[in-house]
Amino acid sequence: MQWPEWNSIRGRLLWHLGIVFACGLVALYLAATSYARLAADRSFDRLLLGSAGSIAETVSVTPGEIRVDIPYAALDMLSAAPDDKVFYRVIGTDGNTVTGYADLPNDPATQSRSRTAEPTHYFDSRYRGDGVRFVMMGREVRTSGHSGWIWVQVGQTLEARDAFTRDMTIRALAPILALTVLAVLVSWATVSRAVRPIEAIGRNLESRSASDLSPITSPVPDEIAPMVRAVNEFMSRLENNIGVLRTFIATAAHQLRTPLTALLVQIRSAETSSAAARGKSLSAASQSANRLARLVDQLLSDAMVAHRAEERCAIEFDLKKVIEQSLQETLPISHEADIRFTTNLSQAPMVGDDVMVAEAIKNLLHNALRHGGSADPDNNSIELILQERNDGLELAISDSGCGMTEVELADVGERFKIGSSGRGGAGLGLAIVVQVAKSHRGTLSLANRDGGGLRVTLWFPSP
Repeated sequence: MQWPEWNSIRGRLLWHLGIVFACGLVALYLAATSYARLAADRSFDRLLLGSAGSIAETVSVTPGEIRVDIPYAALDMLSAAPDDKVFYRVIGTDGNTVTGYADLPNDPATQSRSRTAEPTHYFDSRYRGDGVRFVMMGREVRTSGHSGWIWVQVGQTLEARDAFTRDMTIRALAPILALTVLAVLVSWATVSRAVRPIEAIGRNLESRSASDLSPITSPVPDEIAPMVRAVNEFMSRLENNIGVLRTFIATAAHQLRTPLTALLVQIRSAETSSAAARGKSLSAASQSANRLARLVDQLLSDAMVAHRAEERCAIEFDLKKVIEQSLQETLPISHEADIRFTTNLSQAPMVGDDVMVAEAIKNLLHNALRHGGSADPDNNSIELILQERNDGLELAISDSGCGMTEVELADVGERFKIGSSGRGGAGLGLAIVVQVAKSHRGTLSLANRDGGGLRVTLWFPSP
């Protein structure tokens, strides 16, 4: 059976309630019909039994014959059903008809009449094209000429019984139908009242402005409370995303304005300066362009990490392979730095966002290359060690630079905080790493090394 597709909750509820009411009505109809038929059979069977009893009382047995004097009252009992036909016969001990309709059907239960323990039987059969209800009443006789059972059979057509059954069924179903109609109306009103909170929520959301992402606070039934909570959580995440986007736009506008202005000034200075000073102006413009490119790259990286942190794209990946891929992408800007990666792990499985983790590692490498080198570029060495520790994976990146001051270590993770190394930067690298660590339930720690340099430790819990 193909069920109809309803877009309305009200329609679905009423459809299912209608099925329940219909099934209940059919069941009640069958029960009422069965009860009415039983009541009709009991009433008319008493009349049949009384008629057969009156006839049986007139049966007399003599040594020579069986005599029956059919009384008028015996058939008059069945006159309450004037449209029904009445049939009768009396069967002697030899099985032959003494009087009445000789071709009436026999009851299979009385084929062995002499051995039956029940002298009265009812059965239904067809006779002359009509359905007929019969009663068989037995009487045992023992005389010198006759010994055995004499049977009186009386039958009546079923028109009065059927009419009585229909009348009782209709009388029983009339209040049931009225109650069903009333139940449907009450169900309609109840369902309409039940969906009002949903309609109220819809009107609430329709009346809001595009920037209104405040939670829904109107009272709702327990059944739709989970949906309202989910909507509120979704709007909260959306508001956070919009806040991140607004912050990014404001930050980008603020951070890009100064270097762009400086770059334009340096280019114009090169255009108007003498040939001797033009080279210095172009060199300064090139440095400003490089810083601007790095700033734009980190701003985009910061926005991407913030977005993916909200998306929560968690997969299983190999941290060792991510580190190796990050090293390959960093090689073009390593400037012959001595970068070494050591680990005793053949694989380093973890669950999280591999893109975010790769971005954090590349930012740490960029910071080490930019701020971690010594005054002599040939002595610029960076060491990466990956190992298992404290039920997780620990990546330690050490450089040979001058390290960080106590104030700078206390400000780790703050945006646009630039170190004192004097080698420029956007001040977003460690902020990005801190955000990646938090979104993966990890930690980031920094400490100065004995003998110079900085050790950055990034730890992620095991899956």
